[in-house]
Amino acid sequence: MKKPITKWVIVAILILFIAYSGLATYKWLEGERIESVMLNDAIGLSDFSLLELSKVGFVFEYLIKPDTIDELLREELLQYFFHARTLYYSSGMLRTLTDDEKYSLFGTAMFNLQDFFIGVRNRPTRKEILTTNLDALKQMDDILEEMLWINNLTLADAEKFLQLSGNLTVG
Repeated sequence: MKKPITKWVIVAILILFIAYSGLATYKWLEGERIESVMLNDAIGLSDFSLLELSKVGFVFEYLIKPDTIDELLREELLQYFFHARTLYYSSGMLRTLTDDEKYSLFGTAMFNLQDFFIGVRNRPTRKEILTTNLDALKQMDDILEEMLWINNLTLADAEKFLQLSGNLTVG
């Protein structure tokens, strides 16, 4: 009598194990899919702001001319602040999802850049501050134009960008 009960217990354990394995595999695949979607969203979020920031030196070189309306300069500084902040947030997401140090460095550089933009915007000597920092901003242009997409970011580019952003001075 004990042998048929033992068979059913073994069959029940095997069925439970198969069901558990199927559920665990499904949850794992669902997690991979969600991570992939989040990664694509972070990349998409970054690319537009990168494109906008890739002309920051050129735009400010034009806007620091004496005949430029100050309100236009303030508005551009605000827009660039938002792009830098977006890149700061998306770099954090990319760092978490990929565990790649370059995104952490780039995120720190974007944090420095957003602080610079808001600091310059709140100073009455905006044009002078931008003139002083124009070379660094143009070098940032070069890095961003070469990179074009966040996927093309290298560790060397992130380090160089971090150095340039750290050299920006508000006054």
